[in-house]
Parts: sequence; structure tokens; C-alpha cells
Amino acid sequence: MARNKNLKGNERVMSEKKLFEAHRVDLYRGTKRVFKNLNLTINNNESVAIFGPNGSGKTTLLKAINREVYPASKNDSWIKIFEKKIWNVWQLRTMIGIVSDDLHLSYNPNTIGMEVILSGFYSSVGIQGILKDQITKEQIEKTQNIMHDLDITDFAKKPLHKMSMGQQKRCLLARALVHNPQTILLDEPTTGLDLAGTFKYLEILTKLKNEGCNIILISHNLLEITEIIDRVILLSNGKIIGDGNKTAVLSEENLSLAFGIKIGLKKINGNYLPFKKTKSQ
Repeated sequence: MARNKNLKGNERVMSEKKLFEAHRVDLYRGTKRVFKNLNLTINNNESVAIFGPNGSGKTTLLKAINREVYPASKNDSWIKIFEKKIWNVWQLRTMIGIVSDDLHLSYNPNTIGMEVILSGFYSSVGIQGILKDQITKEQIEKTQNIMHDLDITDFAKKPLHKMSMGQQKRCLLARALVHNPQTILLDEPTTGLDLAGTFKYLEILTKLKNEGCNIILISHNLLEITEIIDRVILLSNGKIIGDGNKTAVLSEENLSLAFGIKIGLKKINGNYLPFKKTKSQ
């Protein structure tokens, strides 16, 4: 997973651009309006957690960043990705790696690990049919290197349904890494993992961050808010109720407001541990 931190030329220009800008944006999922007049900027040199309870708008915001959801048309309203309003979506997929449950569930459970990862080169779900004839030796070698780095080499020929959830999620992460993206979007990355799998996955994300990769994490789980996260955007009912340094945003008061219950908070070795407060507390 070695990544070049010494960017030059066009790569450095891209690294300094704003990753995401929303100005007075209305976002819908189906007929339901999730965000009204959203204003938000995410730079391409910070790792961010978009945090909040289920139904707060986290995944809708991710899909807007990833160009799966488009804003409603209205005057003086726009979204820019890397400071451009219009993108070839397939080109954008090579710049932003994505790991989500929607993508995970799109795969046939009989798909083997190697093919899951190779499909990342084509932004496809699997490599059926003509795509198999387009796979190059270089792509196979890169896939093998990534699998080695993520400790999933043994699953190259194993179908997804015979892997643990943690192994499946590492295959999806490997798929996201094939283009060496500067940014990775992760939607609830440790959901379904046991503690060992969770800590393993978070260790991998820490290594990626240390190698220069920016992380955008969609989460309702405070255990995922580790040292890799610089900034927290706290959502509740389609509104940003906190945005800034994670230490400032992740307060008992803010979390209680977002989740609608009295929440206490302990911080141990940089990790946040929530608990429900009793009346006596």
C-alpha cells in the first residue's frame, strides 16, 4: 500500500483542490427531501467523519460526493467535486475509492476475491464477459500486491460467501485501492464485524492515512472515530449541528442532541466510548 507522498505537478494541484463544495443545495432520496440549502466544503487534505444517527442524511451526503445523487435544480445552487460542476463519472471513480454496503450487496456471492478487486479497474461489479479479456498482466500484479498488503492473498480464488464479513470488506477495500485514489469514501465500514475484525480494519485505515490517503468516513459508531479522523461533521435530521475538530464536536451535549438521548462520553487512549446517562448522572 505504499503511496507517494511527494506529489508533483498536476498531482499536487489536485491535492490542494477542494474535494467537495455544496452551495444552497437541496438533496432528495426518492420524493423525500433530506437536505435543504446545504452549505458544506470538504478539502482534499483532511480526513473527515460524517457522523450521526440512522436517517440523519449521512449516506445521502456520501452519494452526493460520489455523484450517485444529484441536487435539485434551483437558482444559485450547485455542487462541485474537485472544483468542477461536471464530471465524467467513470473518471471520478478512478480518483475517489468507494467502499459501501450498497456496492457490497451488488456482488454475486459466488464472485471470487481476485475478481472483486480486478473489477475496481473498470468500476464494474465483477468482470463477467468481455471484461475478462481486457484484464492485463499489470492489473493482476497490482491486485496481487494489494491483496498481500491487506492480508487477503489466500482469498484470491475463494467466493465471497465462503469468506468472513471482515475478509469480504477487505476485498472491497482492496477494490477501492486499485487506482491509488487520494481519497477513500467508507460507508459504515465496520458494520457486521466482530471486535477483532473491527480493530484489524481500523489498523488498515490508519496505515492508509499515514501513507497519505484522505479518509471520508460515514458512521454512527464512535469506535470508528480514531486518530485517523481530523474533522467531524455531525448530522441530525438532515442538518449539520456540529462541524469542526473532533474533540470540540464530539461532546456529550452535541451527541445527546443528535441521538435524542442523554449520552455520556469517555475518552480512553484517543478512542471515544459512549454510554447512556441515567437520571442520577
